[in-house]
Amino acid sequence: MRKLPALVLLALLAACKPAADKPADDRPPVVPDVPEAKLDGPAAASLSVALDGAGLRFIDKTSGKASLLAFGIPRKQAEEALARVAGVVDDRSDNDECGAGPMQFSRFDAMTLNFQDDKFVGWFLGDEAGAEFYSTVSGIGIGTTRAKASASATVVDHKDSTLGEEFSLGTGDAAIGGMFAEPGKDAKIEALFAGANCFFR
Repeated sequence: MRKLPALVLLALLAACKPAADKPADDRPPVVPDVPEAKLDGPAAASLSVALDGAGLRFIDKTSGKASLLAFGIPRKQAEEALARVAGVVDDRSDNDECGAGPMQFSRFDAMTLNFQDDKFVGWFLGDEAGAEFYSTVSGIGIGTTRAKASASATVVDHKDSTLGEEFSLGTGDAAIGGMFAEPGKDAKIEALFAGANCFFR
């Protein structure tokens, strides 16, 4: 058999060799910008908002005097009161299929106000930008651990809840509801709510 020239053999071997992998792209992934919470209402510097089982409580940062934005007041009044601290409402929506009946919503960053028949009936605070601006008068808010919450309030677990790790702070009509991210004493609060909410149990 006739021998192939060395150069031809090298060419054939090169052709059979699989292509080298492309170098990995070591550039960091592009993370979309998350809008920062506003809290730019005209009274933001002088008032703080505390979570309450009967509504939302506005506290004067200088005097400590508190006033309750109670469930049952007209929607317009509730929106205007929170806008003085949180800034302009982000969006409004509605849901006709809520377990508590048709409901309307006004969202201010992480805080959502709930309405029925044009009346303020509940609120929901999620683990989103701006949640850090809200807490109970005892300092319980989004991110608080079960152990810390239990040190300053009565935490009642709802073991049969279909919503997950549901609990309440206190008992009765004035209790604040919430959900932990997971079981255990180190679990952190990921949602707080009071009044009527759009839950499907």
